[in-house]
Amino acid sequence: MVLFSSHRAKKKVGGRRMKMAFFVVGVIVLSLLFQFLTLNAFISQESKQDEANDVFIIKKNPLAMHATGEQTLQPVPNRTLAIIMGNFRGGESSWQTMASNVLDPSSADLAILIPEDDINAMNSSLYKRAKYKWTFKNYEEWGEAVDLINGTEWNGTGWRKLALEDYDNSASVFGGVEDYSGSGAIIFMIRWFLHNHIKENNLTEKYDHFMVTRSDHYYQCTHNISEFSVGNRNLWIPPGQDYKGRTDRHLIAGSDNVLDALDVFPTFMRSNWVRKKKRMNTEKLLSRVWEEKKMNVNYFDRVMFTTALPTD
Repeated sequence: MVLFSSHRAKKKVGGRRMKMAFFVVGVIVLSLLFQFLTLNAFISQESKQDEANDVFIIKKNPLAMHATGEQTLQPVPNRTLAIIMGNFRGGESSWQTMASNVLDPSSADLAILIPEDDINAMNSSLYKRAKYKWTFKNYEEWGEAVDLINGTEWNGTGWRKLALEDYDNSASVFGGVEDYSGSGAIIFMIRWFLHNHIKENNLTEKYDHFMVTRSDHYYQCTHNISEFSVGNRNLWIPPGQDYKGRTDRHLIAGSDNVLDALDVFPTFMRSNWVRKKKRMNTEKLLSRVWEEKKMNVNYFDRVMFTTALPTD
């Protein structure tokens, strides 16, 4: 009887210990499961925060970054190109406003097309910043440059003969050729050089917005090129200085029409509508060419003025 009672007591103790062991194991398992779920939630939250930070950086940084398949960061290419043509004038005060009020807010690359002997340009801050640097010969007689367009032909006839017959010396459209006044031939030949550089470098595939301008503009406020609507063959120019035509001092165009907008003298030589215009100026010629090419010319509020140094 005593032995039987003792055996029953031991069996009860063993049962309690087994239950306690199961309880302890259960607590440990639940604790580990809780820690695992907590850690997983933390990692998920960190991942979402990192993604949010990446989006914030991309939105804030004008040189936005994106991740490749290898998780390396690379700059997103700019889709806007600002181009300065001709001799550099106006000085660093003006050039700095080009950087701060045009290039930076537009996230724009910079190209310059200058005479090969322009020391001012080569010593400027904009020259150091430029992604594309092109030069042209500073001709003594710009008729030699005009010859490059179509040989010596103008609709099958020597262009010099037609120019001398149809235009008197006050026709600034030929300025720079022989004894014609003004600088029209120089202005439009530089555009022809620029047209060729854009085409040769396939830049209309790399950029959506183009600004073609001069160096001596002082930009008083932000001029964001990338915000202009350049579809539907839209061109944008500032008001004023049009002289019964269109100003040739500043232009915003798109990839679909920038080459046409710069193609002035070749169009001039292929056409007869400018014949007998003895006092044709550059602004009238530009207006007529753009009209023939069916450009939609728009105006924006002027944000710049022209500057000059005593040495310019």
